[in-house]
Amino acid sequence: MHSNNSSTWRRVLGLVLAALVVAACFSTPLKSILCLPDSHRIVVGEKASLSLTLPEKLLDKLDIDVLGSSRSVFSAPQEQSVAINRDGSSYDILALQPGRADVQLKLFGYIPLKSIQVESLPPRRVVVGGHSIGVLLKSQGIMVVGYAPLVQQDGNKDYPAKEQGIELGDLILRVNGRAVQTENELAMAIDEAGRAGGQVEVALKRGKRETTTGIRPLFCPETRRYRIGLYVRDGVAGVGTLSFWEPQTSKYAALGHVIVDADTRKKIDVRQGRIVSASIQTIRPGRPGRPGEKIGLFEGEGKVAGEINKNTFYGIYGTTQQQLENPLYPYPLEVGYAHQVKEGSAEILTVLNDQQIEKFQVNIDKVHPERSNGKGMVIRIVDPRLLSVTGGIVQGMSGSPIIQDNKIIGAITHVFLNDPERGYGIFMDNMLQEIEGLKESESRKKFSTNYLSYKRSLLPFTAS
Repeated sequence: MHSNNSSTWRRVLGLVLAALVVAACFSTPLKSILCLPDSHRIVVGEKASLSLTLPEKLLDKLDIDVLGSSRSVFSAPQEQSVAINRDGSSYDILALQPGRADVQLKLFGYIPLKSIQVESLPPRRVVVGGHSIGVLLKSQGIMVVGYAPLVQQDGNKDYPAKEQGIELGDLILRVNGRAVQTENELAMAIDEAGRAGGQVEVALKRGKRETTTGIRPLFCPETRRYRIGLYVRDGVAGVGTLSFWEPQTSKYAALGHVIVDADTRKKIDVRQGRIVSASIQTIRPGRPGRPGEKIGLFEGEGKVAGEINKNTFYGIYGTTQQQLENPLYPYPLEVGYAHQVKEGSAEILTVLNDQQIEKFQVNIDKVHPERSNGKGMVIRIVDPRLLSVTGGIVQGMSGSPIIQDNKIIGAITHVFLNDPERGYGIFMDNMLQEIEGLKESESRKKFSTNYLSYKRSLLPFTAS
């Protein structure tokens, strides 16, 4: 009997405690703590404000500590690990140098209330883009973009490759053990095998997996050669806009979105590629349901020339062969990060005629700093002249830099199909992340090469 009463009291006590916890969660003071972000980014010299609505007595008992090895990211007056400038119910944290820190709020010095991951970002400056560029990209492998029927003399249509399981988007790497990099090389290898009376062993890449398929070529009466019934493409070419250039490293960013094959919508893996200057000849204006486009000529000896090293979700990246300049902004411009972007007026730089970079007014309708999908801003074109010429955002404008408060904050990426006056923009945070990744990749390659050379230097001499 006593055991049952004890068990009942424990259940009642548990329910009471649970009710108190729920009530506390809905209280204004605790909600002000729970609503603090789990992570925060600030630029060196900026202040991060923490607004709390705790009672005065509890505020006096609140401690803020910094954990981890990056304590020096924060100012430390009076030998404190962080600089806490209390102004009523608000606390300011000042970052002094780049790094990361775990900021913990504790009551009475030991009751944990909240942990915030703070990243202090370095101030950066880049040369603003806006230059019109031609993009020439060769893929790693030859992409299958369609099935071509082989019409025989009796009228039957054959699809040898399709019947053996070749799929759209597959990348053909080798034929009978021989690497093929162009459409012409592939056609010649297939025709040679067909005339020899044999089948072709096609090595292909599907996703991350490589496989080999045997296909017997058939003679095509129309082309007078042996074929396997595929439409293929070994690269793409188009017009885009340079976003920015980093003078210290000669690294650039452009487009703001990935390059995909027009038919399969699959990402193109870079085998080799380059950017060149492009001269805009005419513009086909956009309208609802039909995107417009810039039409231009590639200039082999223009002001822009460089290689493409990466084709990523956030655009294309690489290294230029010469310094880049922007007559509208002759000096490098400060970078504005996602948390600094606000709704309101801004401007973009792009080319409408020849190679002349111009400024145009836009409005930032929405800002989603937490988005990392390349669509963190909703941009609306408001410049009357730009609207009269283009109808809004058109193909070829992707990568046009966005400037707000004399800072480059991102680039145009996409147009709304049914509302060409509006589109998306990507934050500088995302593009700078790709630039840093490119630097790290090159550093690893350089280290690997130097290490291999060092190992070779240790090999014993051979007597002659």
